[in-house]
Amino acid sequence: MGACVLASGWTEPLPAFGWAAAFVFLAVERDVRERRIPNWLTFPAFGLALLYAGLTGSLASALVGAAVALALLVLPWIWGWFGAGDVKAMMVLGALWGVGVLLPVLAWAILVGGVVAVGWLAVRRDLGDFLARWWGSLVLTLSNRRWTYLPPASGSAAARGIPFAVNLGLAIAAYQLWGTPWS
Repeated sequence: MGACVLASGWTEPLPAFGWAAAFVFLAVERDVRERRIPNWLTFPAFGLALLYAGLTGSLASALVGAAVALALLVLPWIWGWFGAGDVKAMMVLGALWGVGVLLPVLAWAILVGGVVAVGWLAVRRDLGDFLARWWGSLVLTLSNRRWTYLPPASGSAAARGIPFAVNLGLAIAAYQLWGTPWS
């Protein structure tokens, strides 16, 4: 994944690409190893992104990018779909690249995350259980006219989730290679 990101950076470099690649590499490594993106990584990275923005005269854009990342991901974090480190990592990238790059990277991350999740569930032979639970949730929600969610079993692949930083790294590579997912 890192080689793909670095190779794609030669043709369409994002602002501060080398620094961002190092940040994303460390975020992926920590998220895979510890299932979290630590504050010792996100806080200094956010400070560096704001410093970079201040030096390049784009501090307002950086603050808007970080604020949009927070606004878009705070509810998914509250619902437990993202970890706080995932939100802070997106705020770092929003501050570094601004909204114009943040939105397509986030869209790619969600698309890639869906594909990776389905693949992971299929490999772990939990895809049938996942689909049955969601179908059951839909049927109960429609019949009761009240939101109903059937949670996964505690030991299943769906219960463990997938580190978001992996999707983020792949999303950055996809953005570098193919641009926005809607064009």
